[in-house]
Amino acid sequence: MELRSKMLSERMPVVRFEFSETDPVQDLDHIGLTDAEIVELVSSRHAMGYWRSDLASGHVFWSKGVFDIYGMEFTRGPVNLTAAYGNVHAEDLNLMLELIERAASEKTGFHYVLRLKNGENGVKYVRSVGRCRATSDGREELIGIVEEIIDQVRLVGVLGNPPMAI
Repeated sequence: MELRSKMLSERMPVVRFEFSETDPVQDLDHIGLTDAEIVELVSSRHAMGYWRSDLASGHVFWSKGVFDIYGMEFTRGPVNLTAAYGNVHAEDLNLMLELIERAASEKTGFHYVLRLKNGENGVKYVRSVGRCRATSDGREELIGIVEEIIDQVRLVGVLGNPPMAI
């Protein structure tokens, strides 16, 4: 897995990595958990949501969890990207868009931390992980998750600026 990093601020790194088709996936068959149960368990830890971007149409679809994280009203249709981008801290928007564009053009993945506007002069930190995939009919799309990272931000506040394992 190739890693690249850049600082979004003095405290929070951005990490980009490429997914590998040869990296082993954790085998969970022997413990008897369904995919739905795994998603439920992971999602119960903190605010988390899922997204998909159809590269041919440019449409992006979010689960309710992503709308909640962005502070936007839920809709089942394509996301209003202008409104979504308006919630991203101005210093983070270009890097976020660059990583998404590179993932789409290079058929790879990304992992980044960014700040979302949160009230008057406030921010909250979120992590997004995504990757490119081909659908069964050959179309390309990006898929991923978004999660709030409150615990890691609290650690930075308590411990100073420790290395972030994200």
